[in-house]
Amino acid sequence: MIFRKKRMKKYLLLVENEKLWEKFKLSIKKDINSEILDLIRKKVGDNISRGQKNE
Repeated sequence: MIFRKKRMKKYLLLVENEKLWEKFKLSIKKDINSEILDLIRKKVGDNISRGQKNE
């Protein structure tokens, strides 16, 4: 069997509005990465589930 490592890209998020950021942090129900990915999926209308390749 051949196992391939998934390459994870890292991105930096800069939020200049501290009050808005604090409200967002208080609204988080899961981990912050999942919450941001959910927002991105919602914005682009993408229904790709976790672990599925985006082709």
